[in-house]
Amino acid sequence: ACMFTMMNNARLAVGMQGVAVAETATQKAITYANERRQGKASDYEGSGMAPIVHHPDVQRNLLTMRALTQIARAISYSCAHAIDRARVGEGEAAANWRDRANLLTPLAKAFSTDVGVEVASLGVQVHGGMGFIEETGAAALYRDARIAPIYEGTNGIQAIDLVARKLPLGGGEHVHRYIGELKAVADGVRTSNVAGFGHTADNLDRALADLDEATRFLQKLMADGKADAAMAGATPYLRLISLTAGGAYLAQGGLADHGRVPLCRFFAENLLGETRALKERIIDGAESLAAAGKALISA
Repeated sequence: ACMFTMMNNARLAVGMQGVAVAETATQKAITYANERRQGKASDYEGSGMAPIVHHPDVQRNLLTMRALTQIARAISYSCAHAIDRARVGEGEAAANWRDRANLLTPLAKAFSTDVGVEVASLGVQVHGGMGFIEETGAAALYRDARIAPIYEGTNGIQAIDLVARKLPLGGGEHVHRYIGELKAVADGVRTSNVAGFGHTADNLDRALADLDEATRFLQKLMADGKADAAMAGATPYLRLISLTAGGAYLAQGGLADHGRVPLCRFFAENLLGETRALKERIIDGAESLAAAGKALISA
């Protein structure tokens, strides 16, 4: 038990390393994009070339970096909050918070470190050729980020742990209570009448439906003894639940501070749609993976 406690704390800490690298890469890229001048932009009223931050594709990269960093941070903070509540709580309440911490630990470790790599890579892209050399520091961040998905349990192992050991928590009901809490946030967005949310509530509802369907599908596979098929969908599932939870956390922030609504809407309308493809990979991908995988085996 003490070993698992130590490892879970280490995994959360590694997840925060991913968040830290992502935040650094984001800040560095935004600063560079405001300084680097190239091309014309219709909304730039200054003289000469426009700073590249005015170009829509650069803005898309920067907003993707910012949104992914914020949702990785929110997931990690939620995990830390659950750990603290479990430590100071008593009885059934403490047990519920322990289950929540156990559910969120693979997300905090694996998703956050994947985000660190993804965001650092986008940071190199924003810097262009300058990002590939050492002068800007963007390439160093990418290298620093790349180790985190490997140590303290590779991210593939985290995904397997999530599906095999964490989805069954509370007789399989704890994850559905968590999904219900995320759904309440989507409902709050719908009834808030804040125009700036755009299609956030509808897109969150679709993502939550994808998550619920994928969760029940994997739970049934495990109950039917089809562990290999479930494991084939483990990594897509970890990203699916993380993106959906992240969308809800961004929306929660937007409800509390309307200044956060634009980023929430960007995420919901530009990035959250990935959940549908992830769900289809989980449900339909195992058979083709197993069939094609046979060609890889020589031992």
